[in-house]
Amino acid sequence: MRYLLALIGCVVSFAAAGEPAPRRPWEPLYKIRPDEKHRLTPADVVGPDGLVYPNWTKCGVQGGIPQVAPAARIAEFGGRPDDEADDAAALDKACRSVGEKGGGAVVLAAGTYHLDRPVTVRHDGVVIRGAGRDKTRIVFRYAIPAAGAAFHWPPAGSRVGRGTHVELHCRPKGIAKMTISVGGRVIKTWQRSRHSGNTFGTATTGAAIVGKLPDGAAKLQGLAEYAGGAKVTCEVPVTLDSKFDDRRPVPSSRAAITFLGRGRTGPRVPLATDGKRGDRKLVLKDASGLAKGDCLVIDGPATPRWKTLTKNACRWGTYRRYELRVERIDGAVVHVNQPLRIEFPVIDGSYVQKTVPIRRCGLEGVTIEQTEDLWISTALFRGAWNCWARDVKVRMCGRFPVYGLNAKWCEIRDCVFDDAHFKGGGGTAYAGWEHCCDCLMENVETFRLRHAPLFQWAASGCVIRKGVFHDSDAQWHSGWTNENLMEQCVVTSVRGNGGYGYGMWASPPADTAHGPNGPRNVVYNCDVRSQRTGLWMGGMNECWLILHNRFVVDRGPGVYARTASFDHVIRGNVFALKDGRSPMVQLATADCLGVEIVNNRLHGGSGKPLTGPAKPAKLSANTAAPLAADPPPRPTPSVPSIYEWQKTHAE
Repeated sequence: MRYLLALIGCVVSFAAAGEPAPRRPWEPLYKIRPDEKHRLTPADVVGPDGLVYPNWTKCGVQGGIPQVAPAARIAEFGGRPDDEADDAAALDKACRSVGEKGGGAVVLAAGTYHLDRPVTVRHDGVVIRGAGRDKTRIVFRYAIPAAGAAFHWPPAGSRVGRGTHVELHCRPKGIAKMTISVGGRVIKTWQRSRHSGNTFGTATTGAAIVGKLPDGAAKLQGLAEYAGGAKVTCEVPVTLDSKFDDRRPVPSSRAAITFLGRGRTGPRVPLATDGKRGDRKLVLKDASGLAKGDCLVIDGPATPRWKTLTKNACRWGTYRRYELRVERIDGAVVHVNQPLRIEFPVIDGSYVQKTVPIRRCGLEGVTIEQTEDLWISTALFRGAWNCWARDVKVRMCGRFPVYGLNAKWCEIRDCVFDDAHFKGGGGTAYAGWEHCCDCLMENVETFRLRHAPLFQWAASGCVIRKGVFHDSDAQWHSGWTNENLMEQCVVTSVRGNGGYGYGMWASPPADTAHGPNGPRNVVYNCDVRSQRTGLWMGGMNECWLILHNRFVVDRGPGVYARTASFDHVIRGNVFALKDGRSPMVQLATADCLGVEIVNNRLHGGSGKPLTGPAKPAKLSANTAAPLAADPPPRPTPSVPSIYEWQKTHAE
């Protein structure tokens, strides 16, 4: 009754001011009580504390990371440790041989190996295994030639057909423009933009050439133009052949070692009815091209309607995406293995499409060090299901250390990621999950990265836990990340490595490079120290659960929310605010409705539990005390890990 009266008073006060009362931007879906049985779906788990959580019971490699039997040794293919020779061809041949025979581990004995070019694994079941990260070392030393430009592909003397990959690499420092030409005809141009980062390559296909010029001898010409006017050129002789069906595998330049799935295939099939949160049945306009066991991507395009609803000013990106497996098909109804976590409405043109991932691959027991400042990740699981990295150390990655992109049920565990060459923005030096669902990162320690731990671009249902992240900030970096968990993590945030200085940061809808983040992300039993605000939420965030954490903040509030960041539960946290003037929680805009702030302890700051124009749904049992010389102890929740609790009680 008191809350109802307060709400009525709030409405009256806004009406008296001649302004409409603030309201949520859409009908809320995620703030559910356990007794609301009609609202609970298979996407929900009722926790031991009476809160309803996302379902993380199917997170990580299904069945656990297996112990894969050895199938070959790199020495059998010419790879030798400690001889300074290039071992890329040997590793590539070993992985292809093992993959073609059905999978197994490629074993690298103790010692140091060298890769002078990237290696790409395309077969299921291939594991690259060293003798342990303190024993087996890989040095990735791919470099742009001294002249400053070269064609990564195709090799000199190659035939070039319509499907031939054409890729130019140039020295990245100061690069302003890259151009690929044939016979004076420009076929591809790249120009630096605000978010180009440390880009060093550009690519196209033979379709831009073949048919436009006569078949026969030709030269691919590359031109790199730099700030200040310097120019570098290169060329490679080829033969144009309009009848050549080029099926040669091209080493991916995205990472030193890439585990690469085939990706999307076949047509986009529109949904016939809305995909609702919790659904395990998808009604399609035509399911005739699908079969049991198929892997699917479901995608909700970022239409103008949806961008207006979410106030999303970002000019690109993927926001609503999930990956599923077909269990059975009844006419146009496709039964899938897991419930949807968010809505996929027909009005936005939501669709499904088949995808062919690489499966059951791994990287184990090695240290990998990159010698060149090139924007190449160390290890990448791209289009991968049930793949893993375990006992891996990365020293000086070029872009990301070990990273997931369009991955499902993957794991990164028991790893150390130490520093990065390039931290100049544009998407670099991250540890986390991108375009991934139901992936797990556990017991990972990072040093001097920009953003770690991190979720971005439609990451959904992923977990990062029991990690220690030195000198970087935690982020929901972009793209409607939803139902992800950070728990039992230690984060020390500074600005010196390209981080923002907040302990945790969620991109705002007005950000033209990142866009807003989505519903029900959870921070549970973490320890966060930061130079600026402990948790900064930019807006459109629905029902985040901030539970049993400690935030030690040099300057700013413990939690800051704005722009329809609503229905959160902030419970059982400890805040140590050092600036003597900031509140525990600041709800900066009046549309931050429905927030519950309960049973938190504030040390220092202004002594106020809350400031801002928004009225909370609950504000009770919070305490304030002076700030002592030493930070107050962390909370000790009766359930230290909500993830492990779910694995035990909810599976």
